[in-house]
Amino acid sequence: MIKKLFIMAALASALFAAYSCGKPSVDVPPPPEKKTAAPEDQPGEEGDEGEQTTTGGTLCTDIGQTPIILAYYTEYNERVPDPTLVTHINYAHGRFKNPKTGDGGIVITESKQVPIKKVIALKEKNPRLKVQLMIGGWGAHADGFSMMARDAGKRAEFCHSVKTLLDQHQLDGVDIDWEYPTQSADNETGCDPSDTKNFNIVLKQLRDSLGTGKIISFASSSSAKYVDWATAMKYLDYVNVMTYDMGAAPKGHNSPLYRSSTFDQRSCDESIELHKKGGVPLNRQVMGIPFYGKAEKNPTAATKIFEYSVKYYEIPDILEKGLYKGKALARPVTRRWESTSKVPYLVDDSGKNVLSYDDPESMTEKGKYVKDKKILGAMFWEYRYDTTNKDLLKALVNAVYGKESVL
Repeated sequence: MIKKLFIMAALASALFAAYSCGKPSVDVPPPPEKKTAAPEDQPGEEGDEGEQTTTGGTLCTDIGQTPIILAYYTEYNERVPDPTLVTHINYAHGRFKNPKTGDGGIVITESKQVPIKKVIALKEKNPRLKVQLMIGGWGAHADGFSMMARDAGKRAEFCHSVKTLLDQHQLDGVDIDWEYPTQSADNETGCDPSDTKNFNIVLKQLRDSLGTGKIISFASSSSAKYVDWATAMKYLDYVNVMTYDMGAAPKGHNSPLYRSSTFDQRSCDESIELHKKGGVPLNRQVMGIPFYGKAEKNPTAATKIFEYSVKYYEIPDILEKGLYKGKALARPVTRRWESTSKVPYLVDDSGKNVLSYDDPESMTEKGKYVKDKKILGAMFWEYRYDTTNKDLLKALVNAVYGKESVL
């Protein structure tokens, strides 16, 4: 009888492994150049300036200024970020030295024009600025996490490496971008059904290693899947919810604030509620905003107008000059606004949705949502996709803070 039960358990385990480790079925994250019942929300305490404070457990004693305005800032940037418009910067990317095996620790790929020390130096202009190291990313850039998380020796090496880098560069914390535990973007990054459990082991060991003096955050899928939130939130300070890549032209919006009246897809508001139900209090959620738009993924030559991903800094030329990447558009386009979703999109002369994106108007709506919903703040991917005048970021700061600066 015992032997029979053992065989049945082994078969069940094998079937679970076969069907729970694959490509995400819903979310389509940004390109690499470029997550039991829910506890009751515990609102943060109000400080002298109306700032929230996370409390309890082993969480960081100083997560920085709130509401959070967080910029993801990659090694591809050539401009120094403006410290008067952000409260937090996640400097990317930290990568596994040996991505296929998950050992060897973490290395930082720095911008040649703006090395990490230049970003840290911005604290002279904004003393409350927090700078963290982002580790991971989409697709192959998640290589190493699963292999590391399932091995005790590699976990210890990972935590030691992270602490060493944070101390060496005087960073305020780490942002874990494992996209996504138990899932593989391209069947090459490695995954395992034990990833969710092992992720929590990593978080506990990381918190034990860093103590309460450093921030630990996580970039989560808009679906709120892949993570045991009840356990993870014992070690995480906050969650950066990737409320983008939820749709693309012609059949969806990239990041609709509310459910679309035209397309059947998830919205930012629904994603925030999914995380709340899963166990992430509102005052520990940071809502994601894309500084890019999404066009048709695989258009035919006859229907193609844009590349799949269009940076916001390209939008003024598109609308004002009829140019895209310096060339005349294949067809004229017009801006439309969906009042239910609170986002703009471009249509061609036939009325077909050809690009879904965010602009200062939708940025204002999302900033108001952050403020009215009393969530922890907003983050965006990524800094270099804005115009040189920082039109998107300025609109966001104005909506959240009611002024032109976070200072």
